[in-house]
Amino acid sequence: MNALRWVGLLILGMASLAAAQVPVTQEPRHRLVFENAQFRVLDVNVPPGDTTLDHLHDSDIVTVSMNGGTATRTQAPGQPWSQARPGRPAGNAAVAEYFSKPESHRVENLGATPYQLFAVENRGRGGWSTGAPLSAAATTLAIESRAFRIYDVRLARETSQTSHVHAVPTVAVLINGKAMSEGSEGPKTPGPSAPVGLRQLDQPGQWVFVPHGESHHLVRLGTGDVHLVEIEVR
Repeated sequence: MNALRWVGLLILGMASLAAAQVPVTQEPRHRLVFENAQFRVLDVNVPPGDTTLDHLHDSDIVTVSMNGGTATRTQAPGQPWSQARPGRPAGNAAVAEYFSKPESHRVENLGATPYQLFAVENRGRGGWSTGAPLSAAATTLAIESRAFRIYDVRLARETSQTSHVHAVPTVAVLINGKAMSEGSEGPKTPGPSAPVGLRQLDQPGQWVFVPHGESHHLVRLGTGDVHLVEIEVR
């Protein structure tokens, strides 16, 4: 009887644990900004001292730090807290490969400033693009993974503009400075529309969708340097 009782408690505990988890798009501090069949864009903002709900990641994701960074720690269901992770500088990008190896966790902000990330999920289930990375002025390949290529774009006095064509759908996000993004109006998208085509980017976190095969031109505005991160969804 005691053995049966323990089995029952274990099953109940596991069920409670599963019920406590939510998909990442339903976690309140992970705001869904845009989605289509290929990718999702998430605005992550965890206030100082706050902790997210347990949430599930099941797609490869790239995150870009949008401020000076703050220390955080994570906890998987039923596990102890991780060691504190130092803050990431603005523009720092990182990739986590959750497809085929889903992970649930919650995140605690240990610092005195918000934990702010710009995140893109690749909704693909394999069959990643294998084409060559692009080469363009002021554009450096920073990270390459199976689901993404991430480029650092720096526009300054010496190189105030750049043009390129992405072979796959791409999201460009402004880290600092002011720039004009020029390109096709792109295809109309169902639901919330993605910002495409001609657009001025003058606030950190503003982003633009670049359809695959479309020419994309970036021009620095004003006298300050410009930093953008471009994320190819392979």
